Order: sequence, then structure tokens, then C-alpha cells
Amino acid sequence: MEDGVGDRDHAAALGQGAAVVQADDALRAAALANHDLAPILPFEEVYGPLLNSAGKATAIGIDPEEPYGADGEINYVYADFLKFGLLYGVYRPAGDVGPAGPEREDDLWNTTLYPYPGGAVDPTTVPLAELGLDVAGVDRRFVHFCAGVLGVEAVDDLGMLRDTFDQAWPDYRETVRAGLLHVVQNRPLSPQ
Repeated sequence: MEDGVGDRDHAAALGQGAAVVQADDALRAAALANHDLAPILPFEEVYGPLLNSAGKATAIGIDPEEPYGADGEINYVYADFLKFGLLYGVYRPAGDVGPAGPEREDDLWNTTLYPYPGGAVDPTTVPLAELGLDVAGVDRRFVHFCAGVLGVEAVDDLGMLRDTFDQAWPDYRETVRAGLLHVVQNRPLSPQ
């Protein structure tokens, strides 16, 4: 959780069916409005103030301060979504969208959506310059792409990326292309 965008040190799940539907509605609307196949929204923006947010998601991880209890057992802790949390969505265009990309809710298929308690880098607000991405053609959607589409949760769908991008919005394809070219040409690649 402390290492950066897309960290995955918690197992996380959304709560009851209503919480899932509410998350999908908000993330799908953000995807369409922003031409972003991997929208990320603050937890509180979707579920409202603290009292309304309780019970909407669960995340369990190993306590980084004390990984093992006195008995030698792993010390699991629950994450606090009420302090700071994010909702990730990963979508792909339906098979019959036109060259302009998805236009309606039905034009997007949900690949996955999941909550995450956040980390040292908030992909919804981190300045692009801080990530070395303040270059022409790159915007926040590239950060979302890296955190969501290339994240652990969506890795099973990487085989669909070509079809996904062929049917995505032209401006989204260009943003991801510009970001990937910049990273490959100018940044050393490592697991981090």
C-alpha cells in the first residue's frame, strides 16, 4: 500500500449487491464522460459521507507494522475505507460499437470493478509531473490505464487489449499510445 500506484497488498471486495450496482453505475458513467476504460473514483464520491460508506467494501491485509502476532500467526488487519479508498473499474467496448467508440452504457462491458484502500500515490490526484508523465498527449487516463488495466485485477484480460483498443475512443487510444511510447523511450522499466 505504501509503494505507489496500483499497489496490491490487500485482498478487497465490494459488499452487498446494491454496493456493486452503485459502483458500476458511477464508474460506467465516468468511463463514458471521460473516455476512460479504467476509471478510478474516490470511495466517498460514489457512496457519500462516512456513515453512508460503512459496509460497502472490505479489504484485509497483513499488518505492515506487526506482520506476526505474539503467537507467531500472521497478523491480518482490515483496511479503513472511511479514511481513504478508491473504486477501480475496467471496461471494454461491446463488440458492435462504431469508430467513435462507446456512446451509451450498453456499449461498455464490465471486465472488473473493485475497491482498494489507497496507497502512497492517489491515481486520481497525483500530478503527472510527479510521475514523469507531463508530456504532450498524456493525461490522467494513462495513469488510470496503468493502475487499472495493467493492474493485477485485470491481467486475465490482457489478451483482449488489441480488440479493446481497436474499439475504444480515438482520443483514449492516442493517450495510451503516447504514454506507453514515452515510458518505453524515456523511463527504465522495472516491476515497480
